[in-house]
This record gives sequence, C-alpha cells and structure tokens, in this order.
Amino acid sequence: MHIPLALAFLAMAQDKAQEIKENPLFQYWSSCKVGSWVKVSMQMDQGGQKVDMEQVQKLLEVGEEKAVVEMSGKMKMAAGEFPIPAQKQEIKAKEPSDKVKIDKEGDEEIEVAGKKLKCHWYELSISAGPKSMKMKAWMSKEVPGGTAKAEMSPEGQKPIILTAVEWEKK
Repeated sequence: MHIPLALAFLAMAQDKAQEIKENPLFQYWSSCKVGSWVKVSMQMDQGGQKVDMEQVQKLLEVGEEKAVVEMSGKMKMAAGEFPIPAQKQEIKAKEPSDKVKIDKEGDEEIEVAGKKLKCHWYELSISAGPKSMKMKAWMSKEVPGGTAKAEMSPEGQKPIILTAVEWEKK
C-alpha cells in the first residue's frame, strides 16, 4: 500500500502544466545518507472501520538523479494485523508538476515524537484523475524524507493523519 503523501510531493515545487521542476521530496531524502530511516504512523477510516498503519521508510540508495526508498510495515484493522510487504520507490530529482497546487505555505514549530521541530508547512490541492484531495504537510529537515506530519482529506472521505514517530538521520 503506497502512502498518498508520495504522490503529493512528486510534483510539489510549483504548478505549471507539464513543467519539469525540482522534487522537494527528493531534496529531503538526498540530504540523508544511505541507511537513514523514518517510522510513520497513519490513522484512517475505511468504510467505517478504523485502520492503523505503521510504515518504515529506509533510504537504500541516493544519487544525483534519484533516491530509492524501501517501505515496509503493518496494518491493523478490526480483523487483525497484516504485514505490508517491502516495496521500493524511486524518488526522482525532477518531476512534472501538473498534479499539485500549493494553496498556502508558511513556517511553524510543532511537536512530533516528543521533539519540537521547525517545519515548513504546505497546504496543497492534489488531483489524480477524476479524484482530488486537500492536504497539509509539515516538513522538517531533521526527519529523513522530510515529513514530520501530514493531514490528508481525500474527496468524500474522512481525513488521513500521518505522523513521524521515530527516525534516524545519518
């Protein structure tokens, strides 16, 4: 299961149709050394059922053109706990920027995992085919991959909350 946050940051730099821009998600990962990792917790509601996910994102490779991150974890639902098999994701240095629009941005200090983090936040509008989503993401240079916290509101669904709970930046 891919986290929708990856979609949002593939093209976050600005919103001109099919223009190729620097990928901020790549910039956050490329500031880390191989072996850096972050564990995130995600809570959502699927069809009236509470779902909790825990995912570890580990940097496997980083170069000038791309970073490779492995994601694995587990999902808890009423029926039990299910593993999420490891998947690799390539994060390119530059991407088209036509699917994400930055509505607002600013700076804020928030508390995550018992630590105060200086974050740059973005309020985004994301389109993926006929579906759309609003999102607010707090990004910190202290967290591998950058995402300290995110709140996503897919069209017609309850919000999805993602929070970094542990990390090691090498």
